[in-house]
Amino acid sequence: MNVGEQIRRGREALGMSQTDLADAIWVSRNTVSNWETGATTPDIQSFILMSALFGITIDEMVKGDANVMAQAIARDRNRLLVVGPEFPKDDSKVGDAAGDGSQNGSEAEDDAASITLTMPEPQGNEVFGNYERIEASHDGVPEFRLVRTFALLSMSNYRIENRAGEVVGTIHRGRALFDPVYQLRVPGFERVQVKRGWKPADFRYVYTIEGEGVGVDGAVLGDEFSIWRHEERIATVRALRGAGRPVYGIELEDGDARPLAFGVAMMFLMLRDYDRCWVRTSR
Repeated sequence: MNVGEQIRRGREALGMSQTDLADAIWVSRNTVSNWETGATTPDIQSFILMSALFGITIDEMVKGDANVMAQAIARDRNRLLVVGPEFPKDDSKVGDAAGDGSQNGSEAEDDAASITLTMPEPQGNEVFGNYERIEASHDGVPEFRLVRTFALLSMSNYRIENRAGEVVGTIHRGRALFDPVYQLRVPGFERVQVKRGWKPADFRYVYTIEGEGVGVDGAVLGDEFSIWRHEERIATVRALRGAGRPVYGIELEDGDARPLAFGVAMMFLMLRDYDRCWVRTSR
């Protein structure tokens, strides 16, 4: 089944017209018609919004059209995320690759602890994006926690706790006009800011990140992206299959930047959930 057929079936299963779907994901009815006939293909943001709306994974949406997602990423990469530096694709710069003979490959992989988290339901108004507590665990043991310390409408503060319960950073959520802005502070590092904004000229939402030489490679609204700092990859985030709320796997590289990497990942995952909530409330 191709992407156009998946879109048509998902829309009809919800009893939506092409106009209803177009209104829900901020495109024109003609755009939806072109997707369903195969004349054009969706962009990344439209894929993630329809995935949330239809209750299926992006993988399931593009199954049968192997090149569609690659084309969407190539076409829309700079419209979804604006970063400062260009980061290398050479994995030799990532981690400690056993060059001294003291580790084999599998042991080196174990050093990058993989943690899993399930995004909880937001508290109160869904689009305000307030979460009481988010836990990320490794082998069943909480590795990091995000604990809300303050919330008022669209503003909220969180502390980041490590496995020992120590506070290793904070995240503040505010807003610029109608879009959320997140600021991460981790001792020993510059402030990192991630915000979502509307670009009228491109008719697209753009995620921007700045501070501490941090950037992202990949589709932050897709199934996988990596977080870089000064040309070193510090984390990889993957969307996992799961029923109900979104589930993610995060691989953190060893080192002092682990709390920073987790905080940056959480800012993007909260923004991603914000977009899911906008879709849900527009049904």
